[in-house]
Amino acid sequence: MNHANEIQARDGVAVVLYGKPSCVQCDATERKLKKHNIHFTKVDVSEDEVALAFIKTLGYLKAPVVYVSAIDGDEHWTGFDVEKIALHITERPDAHAA
Repeated sequence: MNHANEIQARDGVAVVLYGKPSCVQCDATERKLKKHNIHFTKVDVSEDEVALAFIKTLGYLKAPVVYVSAIDGDEHWTGFDVEKIALHITERPDAHAA
């Protein structure tokens, strides 16, 4: 299941953080998103087999996977990537909480 597509259809932009417990990069990504007041959904791939299968179809075998779905297209990557977070999320005015 692509959680981002469902949220994007409702809100215009969606950020989904696919992570797992005790993951340093997952925690750092979550802190970064919260610091910038970004709407996001967190999905624990250690508990959600469908989500795990989805990120594997994207070619990822480690967490976190960040998936951004917007009207102008989708982006996704793995790891704590400050540059991609800025480019695809924090610099997007439509990703910020109201």
